Amino acid sequence: MVFKISKITLSIMSIVLSSNVIASDPLYEQQWHLKNTGQKSFSKNAGIAGNDMAVEPAHQQGARGQNIQVSVLDTGVQIDHVDLKDNVVPGSKNLKDGSSYPVDNHGHGTAVAGLIGAVGWNDEGVRGVAPEVGINGYNFLSEQSMASWLESHGRGKGTEATHIFNQSYGYSTIWAIEYDPENDPEMALVENTLKDVSLNSLTGRGAAFVKSAGNGYRYFSVNGYYILPGDYERGRKILNKGLPMENSNMIPENANFWNTVVSAISSDGTRSSYSSVGANVFMATPGGEYGSDNPAMVTLDLMGCNAGWNNFSQLGKNDLHGSTAYDPECNYTSVMNGTSSAAPNMSGAIAVVMSANPQLTARDAKHLLAQTASVTDPDNQGLNLSFVNSDGETVDYPAIDRWQTNAAGYHFHLNYGLGRANVAAAVELATSDDDLDELALPPLKISDWVTQSLTSKLEIPDASLDGAETELEIEMDDLVIEAVQLKLDIDHSRLTDLAIELISPSGTRSVMLTPRTGLYEQTFTKAEGFKNQLLLSTHFYGEEAEGDWKLRVVDTGNTGDGDWLLYSNGNFVKQSMANNAVPGVIKNWSLRFFGHKED
Repeated sequence: MVFKISKITLSIMSIVLSSNVIASDPLYEQQWHLKNTGQKSFSKNAGIAGNDMAVEPAHQQGARGQNIQVSVLDTGVQIDHVDLKDNVVPGSKNLKDGSSYPVDNHGHGTAVAGLIGAVGWNDEGVRGVAPEVGINGYNFLSEQSMASWLESHGRGKGTEATHIFNQSYGYSTIWAIEYDPENDPEMALVENTLKDVSLNSLTGRGAAFVKSAGNGYRYFSVNGYYILPGDYERGRKILNKGLPMENSNMIPENANFWNTVVSAISSDGTRSSYSSVGANVFMATPGGEYGSDNPAMVTLDLMGCNAGWNNFSQLGKNDLHGSTAYDPECNYTSVMNGTSSAAPNMSGAIAVVMSANPQLTARDAKHLLAQTASVTDPDNQGLNLSFVNSDGETVDYPAIDRWQTNAAGYHFHLNYGLGRANVAAAVELATSDDDLDELALPPLKISDWVTQSLTSKLEIPDASLDGAETELEIEMDDLVIEAVQLKLDIDHSRLTDLAIELISPSGTRSVMLTPRTGLYEQTFTKAEGFKNQLLLSTHFYGEEAEGDWKLRVVDTGNTGDGDWLLYSNGNFVKQSMANNAVPGVIKNWSLRFFGHKED
């Protein structure tokens, strides 16, 4: 299943408490992402209690996603599933044959829909994060044309009432992708559509697009080939010196402000082993592991033991699958994972917060979730990259910081954005004041691009912590940041060496692009460097835009650091990329700010 845009391919990543609110839904007690008691969720090992989204107290207050609609843009949705059909609303469409039944031949989209809105307290299977939300679905990943994209992403009938669009799909890249909507009509159409629907749908209230960060931390695939770090050995836990092969910010759609990008955490509260990360990540929500050794997601599967992940052939592979006593009709699965799971968990969280206070928009709900986010994996020390500099000395570059606090008081981490969603705390805040002005954000403001065109050659020293540094003065009185976009041009023949930092006037450092990514395009093309490379950061959330911003680019590579592996058809082929023969050069860079005026 691929969605072709130019030379890129997209694929799935992979208020009254009723007396029976805890009872019913037989598999609910295994849904650790809703309430983590340290259960195994049908895997071999248990999670760590407390690492969840704190959903149950919100449900007890009556915030369950009612009167909110989520559209699932995926492989399709089994809308007549016994544990989903009562929450299905009109508007679903089969984009292949035009009918109103979005056939799901895979199961991915049905599992996603179940995480968002499986019916609660109906004596069936599982419960969604938003168990009374309205759901409809589109089998976009089965018919990946631009017309289908438009129809499912807010331009078609059935999405007029959609508050949240869930996009549990993405793609990977080994080449730098130019951000150039002025000369790329398709790119412009996508961005303008996302912007218009985000701002103007629902008679001006707007909608939210939630998107998976990616599953390429350890390795990823492009056009049928797996791209792996040079130190890959089957079974090794530490690869690529601990750094992500795929930084989520490498993809322009993920650096797009209109997409709320979500990374994945496991049942112990740490980053899911596969989850792509980056400064563009807004928040983290559960995605789990693989469901064998450690818990994955317990959610809907295609109904019956001859379809989906849970089928007769799976008997004995875990305690749920294969027509067991827990699920004799094979309607559920315990192996759904990926940032494909993190996105619907975030979509459900937004829906629950909106349902707690009908005056709130999706943007307001995201803001409340940001204000109340929990620090997950608090002992994470970040990661220093050791490399040999041009003088032959071993030096350390702080590629991933431990948890930091920005000047506005928001915690942030490269792996987790602003933190783990705490639905109960956000709902409490949403219902804490009857005055909407105290809860809602002021109107969104978007700045023009402000550009620093360098008049002299600014070299990036090879293999040196000194890096190259340049400043840009921003005059934007009282603009409070929600996100910052960076666009830059750099000449460099080995992009995988580069670390790109943006430092705010308040001194907050955001690593916009980590080094040792799988950007190996120079092996296949003559392109050398970034041209209009788009990157985004949420790490400055709540800070003021005005002041001197600093761009810093550090080359962390030297001869011998460019090895990687290409895997296809059962064979590993060692690849090497020569170190850049001359220092790289920063040519120009620009900043654009999204935020609001300070009250």
